[in-house]
Amino acid sequence: MTYPEVHSLEESLAILKKYKDDVSKKDYEEIKSTICGHAIEDIFANEEDIIMLVKMSAYNLSSDEILAEYKEKGFVEYERKQ
Repeated sequence: MTYPEVHSLEESLAILKKYKDDVSKKDYEEIKSTICGHAIEDIFANEEDIIMLVKMSAYNLSSDEILAEYKEKGFVEYERKQ
């Protein structure tokens, strides 16, 4: 699945909000901090980026494990808690 590019911090944070219930409050704030830090350099996280960050927190995966999964299987959809 291809996700559209994001052009503002507000857009990135709106996407992150969709996944708020999938991670702890602490993890949510850490992800938000990461997104805000990149936005300072005009690098905005799209949904694919945010899904990767949420998966890392929700499943306690390292970035190497996430990248290996993407290389092995291609992009894997993240199932949000309902």
